[in-house]
Amino acid sequence: MAEINYSELLKSCRIDSKTEFKDDNIYLSHQNNIIGTSGNFVTFTGLPGASKSTFIAGVIASGIARTEIFGFNALTYPHLKKTRIALFDTEQTGHDYKRKERLIKTLSGVQNIYKNLDVYTVIEHSASNILGMINEYLTKTPQCAILIIDGILDCIESMNDEQQAKRLIKIIRKWAKKHDVLIITVLHLGKKDLTAIGHIGSASTRYCQSELEVSKTNNNTYKLTPKKLRSSGHFEPIEIMYSDIEKTFIKL
Repeated sequence: MAEINYSELLKSCRIDSKTEFKDDNIYLSHQNNIIGTSGNFVTFTGLPGASKSTFIAGVIASGIARTEIFGFNALTYPHLKKTRIALFDTEQTGHDYKRKERLIKTLSGVQNIYKNLDVYTVIEHSASNILGMINEYLTKTPQCAILIIDGILDCIESMNDEQQAKRLIKIIRKWAKKHDVLIITVLHLGKKDLTAIGHIGSASTRYCQSELEVSKTNNNTYKLTPKKLRSSGHFEPIEIMYSDIEKTFIKL
């Protein structure tokens, strides 16, 4: 192993009055609040069945249609040259994914959603292989602006292994910075304390740029609540519901 030159390493990390910072591209906002920028990651959390995937579909649809959906604006800024969105789905089978596909088409009003969307269902693959495929995709697809991992638990062998959790979050942060992308992860909450489960949940909450919690209400609506916003102010929770008239989800 090559000896590390800590003197050079220290110089590379130094910040002074001459240091120039490149502005982060805003890839995701909500009601004019910054949610996610290039080089960062965002986490959607919620109990199983809370309809996290519905809000994820809204984010994707917003990026495809370049319009506000459920309060989200994705890839709507004119200076952006990176136009692709990627979804790595670790939980849904092809049959279940087709429902999400139909929802994205309905919300966006676009039938050819795959013009700017890459989808991979990786439910049967190991954690290491999923990470390998994501790394390969990012390396070969510099046009990608937003990469979604639904859900992140399948990218780790043990959610309660602290070292594995730290390593995974470090990999995600490295990807985001190296490839100039926003990474969105989806993570379950524990039923007892309603916090993101395991060491992976703790690490994700600590290092993410934003954490948005999705919950189901007693009125059969679904609520999005900001739990952590590092780059903007607070916004009021929003609710959506399924409309039998419009045959899709609508914002209340």
